[in-house]
Amino acid sequence: MKKIILTCLILFSSLMHAQLLQPLEGFTDEIKGINDVSKLWEMAAENKKAQDHKKRELVLKRLIELRPFNPDLKFELVEAYAEQDKKTEAYNQLVEIQKAGLSYPLKNNQALENIKNTKVFDYLEDGMTANANPFGIGEKAFEVSQNYSGMLFENLAYDEKAERFLLGSVRSGDIYQYSEKTGFKSFIAPGDPATGPWGVIDLVADNQGDLLWVATATLPHYTGTTQANFGKAMISKYMLSTGQLLKNYEMTGSNQPMLFNNLHLTAGRDLYFTNAFTNDLFRIKNGTENVEPLLILKGLPSIKALTSNSQGTLLYLSDFELGMFVINLETMQLAPLVRTDKGFFAGINDLFYDNGDLVAIQSGVNPARLMRYVLKDDLLLVNMFPIEASQPEFKSLGNGVLVGDHLYYAANSQWAQVDALGRLLPETTWEPLVVMKSPTKYMMEEHMERMQRMEEIKKKRGIK
Repeated sequence: MKKIILTCLILFSSLMHAQLLQPLEGFTDEIKGINDVSKLWEMAAENKKAQDHKKRELVLKRLIELRPFNPDLKFELVEAYAEQDKKTEAYNQLVEIQKAGLSYPLKNNQALENIKNTKVFDYLEDGMTANANPFGIGEKAFEVSQNYSGMLFENLAYDEKAERFLLGSVRSGDIYQYSEKTGFKSFIAPGDPATGPWGVIDLVADNQGDLLWVATATLPHYTGTTQANFGKAMISKYMLSTGQLLKNYEMTGSNQPMLFNNLHLTAGRDLYFTNAFTNDLFRIKNGTENVEPLLILKGLPSIKALTSNSQGTLLYLSDFELGMFVINLETMQLAPLVRTDKGFFAGINDLFYDNGDLVAIQSGVNPARLMRYVLKDDLLLVNMFPIEASQPEFKSLGNGVLVGDHLYYAANSQWAQVDALGRLLPETTWEPLVVMKSPTKYMMEEHMERMQRMEEIKKKRGIK
């Protein structure tokens, strides 16, 4: 009788296990077919609320397949592991995050209770705390008064001959200049809202050709936006020395809204830029007046910056969600610059080519930082290290400009202070816009020597 009961219990247990397993297997198959990132985020949030941590884990793993360089996703996966008391898996993820120089608060995170009170956790917590400390020798170059910062200066260019910085206003369309001699003052007055130019989205100086290229558009943030001009955009060419408008380039024949951005001038003085709404890449070649559509950058949801190598044969771009890519300008082929899912290359909002390497402003990670990516032959990433991180002024890193061996950039972009219509958020005030200055090769020799020592150790131990 006992054997019969035991057999029945085993059978019942097996049936129950099968019933529980089947829905999970079906769920796994379901999420494998989902490519909609926003939908997966919603599913992860729903599973977290329902405390279904296994399903949350599966959803987060699918999200990481689609967005492999996003550290927030991997930290959420740490939480999902911890809720299931999967210590090894949680620790491995935390080690990866901590070794990358990133920092998340661990001590008071209730989701991590199951993995606390161990030497490993204490070690990781100490490492995360250390990563949050300021790093680098950057300093304030200048600041724009809060009386003007609400004009939303989301771009920066440099006039080498006049030794002045140029800042364009998204809000008004004015272009201002700053130098140590003159201070902050107006340079180019805004255009007519009916015909443009409009609110300044981006600008770049052609110092060799005495030109200033400016992208403008009628965003809701622009005071001149009307029902008649909403969604329009243009590229304008000015004389850099005088501010005289030379030519406007406006796309005609399309009823679709446009937003030109990511202006980049190659060493050969060809201008590249993108349309944020369609991901079209355009070029105006040096010495011509034609706007060439080159290719559509498919599958890149959030292109933030363009730069090119010294020969003008490669165009690098950063996508805020997917990391860095490179375009062969002879074949127009697009490929990932980083051919691995290791590392955290998301969150880059500006990118610069500097003596064979790439320098990035990475605002979308914690702590926000400036990074140097060491390249071999312009294509192979061989090393990376921070050059500035977690400074007290780093409230919302904006874009910048490379001047010699220093990067100048906005430390507290006021864009984070406004809503989608450009209105100041409740309980916030305009702050002076702080422009920082950081050396682009800070501690580079030390980092390269450390890498060489590591390679020698690996070689001795037969590690590939």
